[in-house]
Amino acid sequence: MKTALTIAGSDSSGGAGIQADIKTMTMNGVYAMSAVTALTAQNTLGVAGIMEVAPEFLRGQIDAVFTDIFPDAVKIGMVSSSGLIREIAAALRHYNARNIVVDPVMVSTSGARLISEDAVKTLAEELLPLATVATPNIPEAEILSGMKISSHDDMMRAAGKIYADYGCAVLVKGGHDVNDANDLLCTGQDSFTWFNGKRIDTRNTHGTGCTLSSAIASNLAKGYGLDDSVRRAKEYISGALGAMLDLGHGSGPMNHSFNLTGKFSEKRDIVSFLMDSVSDIWPEYNNHPFVKGIEDGTLDPEKFRNYIIQDYHYLNEYSKVFALGVTKAKSLYTMQLFSSVIQAIAHVEMDIHKGYMGRFGVSQEELDSTPRKLPNLSYTSYMLRVAYDEGEPEVLAAILSCALSYEDIAKKIVENNPDSVNHELYGTWIRTYSGEEYCGLNRVLASCLECASEGYTSEQMAHLAEIFRACSLYEMGFWDMGWRNSCNDA
Repeated sequence: MKTALTIAGSDSSGGAGIQADIKTMTMNGVYAMSAVTALTAQNTLGVAGIMEVAPEFLRGQIDAVFTDIFPDAVKIGMVSSSGLIREIAAALRHYNARNIVVDPVMVSTSGARLISEDAVKTLAEELLPLATVATPNIPEAEILSGMKISSHDDMMRAAGKIYADYGCAVLVKGGHDVNDANDLLCTGQDSFTWFNGKRIDTRNTHGTGCTLSSAIASNLAKGYGLDDSVRRAKEYISGALGAMLDLGHGSGPMNHSFNLTGKFSEKRDIVSFLMDSVSDIWPEYNNHPFVKGIEDGTLDPEKFRNYIIQDYHYLNEYSKVFALGVTKAKSLYTMQLFSSVIQAIAHVEMDIHKGYMGRFGVSQEELDSTPRKLPNLSYTSYMLRVAYDEGEPEVLAAILSCALSYEDIAKKIVENNPDSVNHELYGTWIRTYSGEEYCGLNRVLASCLECASEGYTSEQMAHLAEIFRACSLYEMGFWDMGWRNSCNDA
């Protein structure tokens, strides 16, 4: 299970601070841990008192967490003095903490000041350079940037300045009469993304900043990229606000548990993540004239004959990817799985191809003398390069791009034309790749990838998506090659 640490103040009314952070992290599917910076006596009407912990005791809490259950993300909220901030920064540097979200809490929803003047400068200089992202609201962004913010353009200028001054991504939260809950993410001098939202008509907004930053940290811990983490966090907080919990006599808390068994607590699905990266490519497979011809039975058999020859050669190289995967496997189970797939290719897929070649009159001499075309060479060379140079998860990403795309294509053919499985020529191909034996093996391979990529950072996940996408583009080139027909062209 992924883990997250919140370093923040306690809220005795449970709507903000440590309490809101833990609820949010739990609801977003990570194990929550805490280091308390201060106790507060507060409710929905305001803050009656603050009792800060000693810096050395805060460091003790942080050390206890990092030396036992190393967090996958860290959220920093209310820190009221420079001494505490310096201890946090020193600890984060010491442990090389990752996925750090800094919510520069300066004033509570009720208007109480929560940080000393000198601590603001320390926070900016010590914590922001360590942050993956900072999440100031408009007043906080004005303080950090030294600029007045009264428009969308002002938000962009302020975010750009904070990024330039401290080197961290910045999410400037909307509202405060500037816009209707639209937030701006700055990840570079000229890199801005707007996340549009709709203001929800409720007075119960206590702890919204704590909740948003904790949800972002939770999603970063689970391996989502920054953009997706912000998007999911905004969707979660909209749901919590929209549940219209009404407690207390002032600015009440949200209903953090509005979706107790819903999608926000779900574990990251690696296959869905990878398939999202090719959402612009895969739908075009079934629109390709070669695949459409298989679907409706109108494909020129000569084109299919030449495709089968090339695919036979492809499978030889594809088997080698699994063979190299054996050397990269982290467990005996995966080694045995890769070995069994090689056997399945040799004795199931290859036999189907040989059956087709018998029907087409392709001799072994013709098969051996037919050169692999450039798209085939390029595709298999890329996959073998990944298998030689990279690890088990990367090998699986390359393998699954091909395996899952064939499953997807064949299933969509059956969905569009159920009678296609009975076609005299193409029915065998369709039944093979839409069948339970083939699809079940894909599920096992996907499960292996899920286990192998456990603990991968967002950058490593993005690299898996790059491999998956590259193979998908090569796959499209393979269909183009089949459509061009001649075995002699490039």
